Formats: sequence, C-alpha cells, structure tokens
Amino acid sequence: MLFLTENDVKRVLEGGNAARESVEVIEQVLKQQSEGSTFHLKRYTMTHPQHPGHLWHNIRVLPGMVPELGAAAVRVYSGYRGTNRSEVICLFDWKDMGMVAIISDYHLHAIRTAAPYGVAAKHLARADASTLGIIGTGRYARGMASAVCAVRPIRKIKVYSRDPNNVRKFVEMMQPALGVEVTPAASGREAVRNTDVMITATSGNVIVFEGSWLEPGALYMSLAPGECDEETVLRSRVFLSGSEQVLGDDPPRKPFNTLLASGKFKPSDVVAEFCDVVSGKKVGRRGADDIVFYESPGMGILDAGIGHWVYHRALQKGLGTELPFGEEQQ
Repeated sequence: MLFLTENDVKRVLEGGNAARESVEVIEQVLKQQSEGSTFHLKRYTMTHPQHPGHLWHNIRVLPGMVPELGAAAVRVYSGYRGTNRSEVICLFDWKDMGMVAIISDYHLHAIRTAAPYGVAAKHLARADASTLGIIGTGRYARGMASAVCAVRPIRKIKVYSRDPNNVRKFVEMMQPALGVEVTPAASGREAVRNTDVMITATSGNVIVFEGSWLEPGALYMSLAPGECDEETVLRSRVFLSGSEQVLGDDPPRKPFNTLLASGKFKPSDVVAEFCDVVSGKKVGRRGADDIVFYESPGMGILDAGIGHWVYHRALQKGLGTELPFGEEQQ
C-alpha cells in the first residue's frame, strides 16, 4: 500500500497543468454520475460528545465509488483545531476493493474542492466570461480561481478579504501563477461588481454576498454554507451537485434550510443535478442574461476520482512510501 504525505502530493502535482487536469477528471466523474454508474452516500458526521454541533470537534466520513474509473474511496477527516489538517483519502482498487493508497488530503482537498467549480464555469458561465470576482483568499479561493481560469478566458480577477494582508498575498501569488491581472477590491460588493463569474470562498455561516448584487448573465458559485442570503437563491436558476447533501446536510446548510422551512424554496426548484448538465441530458444556461447559482457540497465520488488521479501520477513519478499492510502473520 502506498502512503502519500503532503510533500509527496505537492511533488506529484508539479509539472503540467494540475488545475486543468483535475477539472477534466471531475468532469468525467460527473458524466459517469449522470449515467448512474457511480455510488455515494451523504457525508456522515459524528459529533464530539463534549462539543455537540461544533465543527472543530468531530469525525466526518465521505464514501464514494466510481467503477468505470476503477476506484473507490473514503475520505475521513476531523475538524482538528478548526483547520481540517487531520484528513486522508483511503483509496481502493475497484477490482478487489483492496486498499492501494492512503493520501494526505490537506493540499489536495483544495484542488478536489475547486475542480467541480471549474466544471461549472465551463458549462454554466457565459462562453465569453472574462472577469472573475472572489470574496475570500484562502486555499479554496486560490484553487477555485485556478480552476475557473483553466476553462474560461479570464483576463481580470478582483479579490476581497477582511484582512488586507491576505489580499496582498493572494495578488502576489495568483497573478504570476495565472498570468492574468489580479487586483484588490475595497469591499465584497466591489469585488463582484461588473464581473461575469462571482465566487464566495470563505469559512462560511456569515453572509458575505447579497442577492441584490446579482447582475444579468452572472454565474454565482458558493463554496461554504451561509455565505449568501435567501434572495441570492431566489433570484437564480439553481444547479447543485448532490442536491440531497445540500438540502439535507448535517449540520443544515444555510440559506437552503430556512428557505425549505418557510416554503419559499422546494427541492423541485432545483433546475437540475449539475451532472445531468455536464452529460447533456439537461439544459444549463438558456441565454446570456440568465442568473445562475451553483454549489457543490462535496461527494465521495469526487475524492475517488481525484485520489485515483493523484495515485497514478505518484506511481509514474515513483513517489510515496510503500507500507506493509494486511500481511498474514507467519
């Protein structure tokens, strides 16, 4: 069994265009989901008895199977110190369900989380989308910017965070990495004003985006629960990946939980599972003025796809440490 450390994962991802490749991998996984050939369960959360409901003290499990890819995976993680640095992907070979790898999943998770949003930008943004506004500057914001730029001709990014130092670091890192203009914004409103693609990538549960900010033709994509108000959802054509997770998550995802409770939004108001847009079964954007909302809560099939991809890249590069595992006692 192969063990990949954080440093191994970073070395595996060097060379080539990791953002583009990861988007392509997840696009194929979503197509297979639409065909009905994948299997996943909702995220299960076991709360700490001394810290009920607190995301910093729990164990969370997310399983998924992608048979056509030849992979299955379970993502296991905790809210250790609130940073989620205690997380791994256990990867299994579909043929015999033998565990083939344990992959440290801090750095990689930002790429896996961002990739569906790259796929969404490809299928739901206007074809001529060239401006991107981001509220948030962390690893997920960086990953989502990279994923969107991998599929759309973005020429300018505006970014906002409450911490000016984080904005400065984001600009200094992402402008040379992406080769596009990246500028700081004075507020969240200014970050998304007159942009084609709008992203919120924060720690969640604080409203940082208002529905009145939506402009004709915009694609708005939310990373974490509670980043936007109810009006944002109600003004948009809503596409979700894993709607059962978004609408029935534990703990509940804002603002969908309050919208469902009030009857303002129903499960039938979801235009389509996003995977069916990717496969061509359902229509995504109907016209240039459509306002579109997309959210991906995370599914085990995404971890299986990304884990499989990184594992095989590691084998090609000769990276990782082989560990004895499950050998019979003599």
